[in-house]
Amino acid sequence: MIPIKAIVWDLDGTLIHFKINSIKARRKAIKVLTDNGIPKKKLSITLPILDNVRLSKILFTKFGISEKKIEEILKLVNKTVIEVEYEAAINASLIEGIEEVLVFAKEKNLKQAIFTFNTHDNAVISLKTVGIIDYFDVIAGRDDIKNLKPHPDHLKYICRHLNVGCDEIIVIGDTSRDIEAALNVGAHSLALETRIPAFLSREMFQKAEKIIKQEEIPLQLITTIEKLI
Repeated sequence: MIPIKAIVWDLDGTLIHFKINSIKARRKAIKVLTDNGIPKKKLSITLPILDNVRLSKILFTKFGISEKKIEEILKLVNKTVIEVEYEAAINASLIEGIEEVLVFAKEKNLKQAIFTFNTHDNAVISLKTVGIIDYFDVIAGRDDIKNLKPHPDHLKYICRHLNVGCDEIIVIGDTSRDIEAALNVGAHSLALETRIPAFLSREMFQKAEKIIKQEEIPLQLITTIEKLI
C-alpha cells in the first residue's frame, strides 16, 4: 500500500456546519430559469441546483437559445446562489472534534486541501469564520475548475497543485459524490455519517473504505488516517 501524503476534505457537513437555506437558494435559481423560459413543471425544488441547471441547459439548447445567452442566464443563477451561500458562510460553525484531526494531520506533515461545490471566496470566508483556514494548502471551489466532483478533474486539479499522486490521497466527505470522486481517481475514501438531505443518493457512500459516525470524531477518524500513513 502506498502511504498517503495528503487529505482532501469536503467542506459542508464534513468540516463545518454550513447552514445554507437550500430551499431559498433553489427557489431563487428556479425563478431565474423560469423567468427565462424554462417551464416550471420541468424543474423541482427537491433536486440539487446543479441538476436543475443541467436540465435547463439541455432545454435552452432545444429552444434555440444562443450559447452566449445561456451563459448569461447561468451566470445570473450563480450570482443569486452565491448571495445565499454568503449568508451561510458568515454564520458557519466548526464540526465538533474536527480541529483535532486537522492538528494531527499537520503534525504528521500531511498536506490538506478542500474540494467543494461552494465558490472559492465563500469557502475561504467559511474557513476564516471558523478559524481553520491556515490548515489548507489548496482550496478548489466550483469556480476554480470546469468539471466538479465526482468528475475526476476536481481531485486531479488538487493533486497537481499539491504535487501528489491520486493514489497518495485520502478523500473525506459526507456524500456519495465525495466518495465517487475518490473512486474515480483511485484515491482512498472515508465517509462521515452526518446529517445529509434524504434526496441525496447514498449508494456510492456505502462504497467508502470506512464509514465514521459524527460522534466518533476525532478518535476513529485519526486512527483510520494513521493506518494509511
